[in-house]
Amino acid sequence: MSKDAAAARIEVNDLIQADRVHGRLYRDPALFQREMAEIFDKVWVYLAHDSEVPNNGDYVRRQIGFQPVIVIRGGDGAIRVLFNRCRHRGNLVCNHERGHGATLRCPYHGWTYATNGDLLAPTFDEAYDCSLRKQDFALDAVPRVQMYRGLIFASASPDGISLGEHIGAAKEFLDLIIDRSPVGQIELSAGVQKMRYLANWKMLPENSVEGSYHGQFIHKFAFDMFDRLSGRDRTVPEEQWVRYLEGGHMVQDFRSVQFRPPQRQSAAQKVYADMLVKAYGAEYAQSLSFDRAPILFVFPNFLFVQTHIRRLQPISVDETQVYYQPAMLKGAPSEINEQVLRFHETSFGPAGFLSPDDIEIMERNQVGIQAKANEWLFIGRGIHREAPLADGGTLGHDMDENQLRGLWRHYARVMNGA
Repeated sequence: MSKDAAAARIEVNDLIQADRVHGRLYRDPALFQREMAEIFDKVWVYLAHDSEVPNNGDYVRRQIGFQPVIVIRGGDGAIRVLFNRCRHRGNLVCNHERGHGATLRCPYHGWTYATNGDLLAPTFDEAYDCSLRKQDFALDAVPRVQMYRGLIFASASPDGISLGEHIGAAKEFLDLIIDRSPVGQIELSAGVQKMRYLANWKMLPENSVEGSYHGQFIHKFAFDMFDRLSGRDRTVPEEQWVRYLEGGHMVQDFRSVQFRPPQRQSAAQKVYADMLVKAYGAEYAQSLSFDRAPILFVFPNFLFVQTHIRRLQPISVDETQVYYQPAMLKGAPSEINEQVLRFHETSFGPAGFLSPDDIEIMERNQVGIQAKANEWLFIGRGIHREAPLADGGTLGHDMDENQLRGLWRHYARVMNGA
């Protein structure tokens, strides 16, 4: 039986219950292939930020599922997403991760394209007759491309809901992230970390948006240190902190967390705080402090965690690539962005206090689920007190798992073609 046939025979609903999920969801290669077809080839996938292609002719190489694409700013200033596949023999037109050019040239046979994808020149064209018309051989454009506040999303499917409908209630939290800039813009200009972990792609969003639960154990040293620095008291219960947002999105909302005011604010911190108040007003500016940035997952591959955007790229059922890009706050004093970078290095760098722990624990998870014992994984914490929201989401306490239950309900709908 082919993998496609095996995937078609799997009944996803049999693997997901109200308070538990089956280990097969993380280890079955046929299910993984179906995820690529039903999720990554159809829904809105995060690709890049417009600050990564600031000039006409700038491009970055990305993927939608398994499909290679080019995110490029054309000579007209418009951002396009083109399939990274020469129309001649299918070679990659762009092999570098990023670059710049007035044209794009396939290295295999030299066919050259404009930055809008139009074919400019097939080589040795005297041998082609009228069967080759340049207008018929442009690079194929990805069917749908939309942006939200500089974040570039694309869908390989020509049909489906709009990006605005897909993001839904997550807009509120994307705004909280981006509005930490006094001019309302972030820049991914500080470079990129590449992380590879030997585990299923779905473990990353699950792990990233339940940090307070596992953090008490695998990050205990770091949590204790950060609490001393911030003045946060974790012995005080914090309710309504974890949210599932309809559409497969999850968020840890820190706006209700009480921190002790810093004993001493630097001159740059005072200037930055004043800039936020001037830009947004005192009440909203209060929710934009560094410590209160939400941890947000936008289904299926966008994460924001404290300092940075994570772009998730599945490789196989048990291998995932993830890219960390610190989000610089445009218009903020340089000392504030320096603070973001130093905290990022301390927490999420190769020798940081948080990310190395998470990578190892997910890889251990992938090994553990190979055991053919009772294969159901329990995600029922807080189910008795889960509060529904008017928009279809749910509200939970600090370390509840309502966000995971919502994610899996959405996953089942999408995998079943809904």
